Amino acid sequence: MATNTATPPSVEIIDVTPTLAQTWLYRNPNNRNLRKGMVDAYARDMLAGRWLLNGESVKIDDTGHLLDGQHRLSAVIAADVTVPMIVIKGLPAGVMATVDAGTKRSYADALKLQGEDNSPTLAAVTRRAAMWVRGVRTNTGSLRPTPLEMNIFINENPRIRTSAEIASKLASRSLLPASVIGLCHWLFSDLDPDDAEWFLARAADGDGLSADDPIAALRNRIVKMRVGGGRVNETDALALAIYAWNAHRADERRSKLQLPKGGLTPENFPEPR
Repeated sequence: MATNTATPPSVEIIDVTPTLAQTWLYRNPNNRNLRKGMVDAYARDMLAGRWLLNGESVKIDDTGHLLDGQHRLSAVIAADVTVPMIVIKGLPAGVMATVDAGTKRSYADALKLQGEDNSPTLAAVTRRAAMWVRGVRTNTGSLRPTPLEMNIFINENPRIRTSAEIASKLASRSLLPASVIGLCHWLFSDLDPDDAEWFLARAADGDGLSADDPIAALRNRIVKMRVGGGRVNETDALALAIYAWNAHRADERRSKLQLPKGGLTPENFPEPR
């Protein structure tokens, strides 16, 4: 019987310094393009002391080339900290095609495993709310919270679960995306919890609205966005919902809602009142 004389890979936990991270990255000539947003997110967790040894590993093949860990190592350099990582050395070079080939677990998946209800909606609403408190109003850009940051946000803001539950119930009959409904509930209920729920329910079903009611104007504007199967822009929908809410709270009549000329910016984005 033939005997396998190949040296098996080694596995160890190593305190990875910025210098060591740079050395391994130098041996990474053909990896994917670096995603700065991911590096920044990892670096924030490292700087805050939230980085966890979660079983994910840095992988190095038997020729010394880095196979996996580019973003984590880049974050060590960006944060200028030392963190422990599981490091596997001596993998066959041919395994590269199988690295990260599986389905990536989403934050919604993680919330479900943590026992949270309405996990897809809770994940979406938490992300938007965590971005909002940082001053990020649009649904784009690289400043997106990490799963650890979002877990902390939920623990510090437990009523976000109520907002996600209401969004889940209303989403099936609402013109607005669930993430927008949930974020609006979370923002509006700071001002008036009962009115927030009433406003979003009317925006969903349209019952008893007059033609010049700002909620009717919101519904009409969202319908126009959806004409021809179009997708609702979440940033625009959020701004329009806030405009309608502010008009509703001020008892103003509106037959139309307009976005700012030239588009929404952090400076002209509406704030709930």
